[in-house]
Amino acid sequence: MPVEFIRTATMDGLLLEGAFTPSVGHLMLPIDACLFLHGTGDNFYSRGVLEACAGAAQADGLATLRVNTRGHDGICSLPGRRGSAFGGAAFEKISECNYDVSAWLDWLASRGLKRVALVGHSMGAVKAIYSQAHAPHAAVSAILAASPPRFQHTWFQQHAKGERFREDFAKAQELIARGQGESLIYVAQPLPYIASAASYVEKYGPEDKYDFVPLLARLKAPALLLVGELSEQSSPAFDQTLSAISKIQDKLPLVSAERVPGADIAYRGQLDAPWVRFAGWLKKNPPKPPSKSS
Repeated sequence: MPVEFIRTATMDGLLLEGAFTPSVGHLMLPIDACLFLHGTGDNFYSRGVLEACAGAAQADGLATLRVNTRGHDGICSLPGRRGSAFGGAAFEKISECNYDVSAWLDWLASRGLKRVALVGHSMGAVKAIYSQAHAPHAAVSAILAASPPRFQHTWFQQHAKGERFREDFAKAQELIARGQGESLIYVAQPLPYIASAASYVEKYGPEDKYDFVPLLARLKAPALLLVGELSEQSSPAFDQTLSAISKIQDKLPLVSAERVPGADIAYRGQLDAPWVRFAGWLKKNPPKPPSKSS
């Protein structure tokens, strides 16, 4: 199957890379293409659940676009019109994902692909929801959010398994107070990675601006959220997520949320589960056709 390696520019002048595979054969689902958003520290060519989803989508006749966001890899240099900038999971601001997602959706629309499923895993799932809550794009017909972690400061602070979060957050605050916000620290919760102190506090601070649950009511496209059973048991980032959504389900007519039995955040041993569930859900809940003006 032919693959085209592409680059696009965001509205704020950064250049991002991706891989596009055109549609082949008969469309089996009521969409034209899928845009895949990677998780923390990953990239468009990472192996794992999004690779499996992309292969299944191609088998269903869909065009696929796997892309980098500015948070790709642990630390990276992002080329841009005005020189390069630090990027990667260590330095990213989630709010800037709006620029990345919009740029890639514009690219697909320029190819005539106007019924797009936005498929995100982990941090990519949060970005899928956040971007469409704050900067909805006419091309998005459906959203699959596989294992989106919550960003809820008080919950992490009070959780029985939140000791390392409390330690890591306090360490980051101390560095910022000393004027060393760009210093890199190793954090263990809600996942192990290297972050700048400023980025960590910006993501996980008490403002909860990246907690996706309150944003669900703002979505204009139908969305399916999946949470792995093992993730709920092992991490505060997933514990009680489905319960929180169920409490406001009457306000979320476009949102469905499901537990995937026996699944961890990476869907190890059942990489096909997210796409199987999403494809079945799409057939039962076909999105509305795009308007003539979109």
